[in-house]
Amino acid sequence: MAVAGLTTSTAVRVAVCSYPGSHDLAENLRRHLDYLDEAADAGADLVVFPEVSLHGYPRGGGGLDPRHLAAVYAAAEPVPDGPSVVRIAERARERGLHVVYGLHEHSGSAGVVYNTVVLTGPDGFIGRYRKVHMGVVEHVTWARGDDWPVFDTPLGRIGLMICYDKMWPEAARELVLRGAQILVTSSAWGAGPPVESWDRSAWVEYFRLFDRVRAAENARWVVSANYAGSFGESTFPGDSAILDPMGRVVAATPTGEVGLAVADIEVRAGIEAAYANTSGARLQRDRRDETYRALRGELAREHEL
Repeated sequence: MAVAGLTTSTAVRVAVCSYPGSHDLAENLRRHLDYLDEAADAGADLVVFPEVSLHGYPRGGGGLDPRHLAAVYAAAEPVPDGPSVVRIAERARERGLHVVYGLHEHSGSAGVVYNTVVLTGPDGFIGRYRKVHMGVVEHVTWARGDDWPVFDTPLGRIGLMICYDKMWPEAARELVLRGAQILVTSSAWGAGPPVESWDRSAWVEYFRLFDRVRAAENARWVVSANYAGSFGESTFPGDSAILDPMGRVVAATPTGEVGLAVADIEVRAGIEAAYANTSGARLQRDRRDETYRALRGELAREHEL
């Protein structure tokens, strides 16, 4: 079954990193370059790091503490010309890699910083995505993005999300409707638990649940990177994973451990197999956009929790 609009591709080797976070830029840059070399030595085509991996997720999300905000502003770099951004692009070019990683992006205006993931490849900078959905404290730290770009690459069409974004089905669906075949999510998802009645394993499963649902409901590959271990005042579970378009985990890092998980994926064949197993290209066939009036803002909001 040929599916219109899907780029043809052979096997793509994906490496996803459970990253040991730090707020030391020099240390983070060294780690990124080392992991890129490790991934390249393993034959990877695509390497994915967590949210703000280059600078480290800020203490307390930045918040109202001026010390934390000052640290964010001091670390932020322009894209694609920041010194660390250039170094990673150079290594990606040298090793023939596509790389997704996160950083504080300086907008060029004082005090306006974005939570950004960068996609760079063997031919240089490809594009960036600025986080759209912000948590309560994050609003103080970063300006919000306002678009969902999808990037054509030799590996397939890649759509990017950051952490909280994956809790919103509209985010992944927008990327898929724009043509994304691989959904990449870079996260700083803490180990929790958020409430006393949940143990840590339940919180880890909650993290994985969103990856599985976004993959299965959209019949798309998902690559999900997270921090592992403790840094700052936070602890992170890792559990970075590669999921197929049926929502099955095909490779993952062990809970709590840093390092790479690697898998070979057949981008087009995997999507077509998911379509075959779930009655065809249902996203294109069965959507009823004309009925989703509340989503389009045509109905007044009638109910609040």
